[in-house]
Amino acid sequence: MRGRDKFGRFRPVLRVVELLLRPLPRPLLQWLWVLSDWLPELVGVAFRYCLLRRLAKHCGDNVLIGRSVELRYPERLSIGSNVSIHKQCYIDAYGGMTIEDEVSIAHQSSLVSFQHTWSDPSLPIRDNPVTGSAIIIRRDVWIGCGVRILAGVEIGPRSVVAAGAVVNKPVGPGIVAAGVPARAVKRIELVPLDNPQANANSNHKRRESHEAALGT
Repeated sequence: MRGRDKFGRFRPVLRVVELLLRPLPRPLLQWLWVLSDWLPELVGVAFRYCLLRRLAKHCGDNVLIGRSVELRYPERLSIGSNVSIHKQCYIDAYGGMTIEDEVSIAHQSSLVSFQHTWSDPSLPIRDNPVTGSAIIIRRDVWIGCGVRILAGVEIGPRSVVAAGAVVNKPVGPGIVAAGVPARAVKRIELVPLDNPQANANSNHKRRESHEAALGT
């Protein structure tokens, strides 16, 4: 049974948990988020989903958040359905962040929607103001492990970002991006997600792209 099928089966229970969390203040919810790492795997995933529904600006259905994922400014985060963010990721939505449907973010990746300035020489750089700029991850994107996505970046639909890449510029649709800084290394076929036959015909091409992104 796929994860989304389990979510569908237990959705009534999850909605009850959301209702119980509704009156709790945000600081307490954020404290519970940290404690959720101590819960058993599936229970922790379900509880973090319920917390995210309360903390985020918007959260869709079937969202998996792994252990030790740090969320900063979740009230500025909009996240779609069928999204997975795996363990030890760092998500900072200070400048705004949108993650659309069907996105997978592998472990130990960082999405940082702000940058430091250094224009005031009377202050140490660490004490200079920060500026925010939104990150947008479009539909059907796969982000490999250890990726760094910086402020102001938009990742186009049906794209792959290879493991270890540092993305400081927009990535177009249907692109495999890799390297430091990230650059386009391959173009993949754009197939609508609502076309099952076309998707079946393109599965081998998607595997090829994924293997290229992983360097296998």
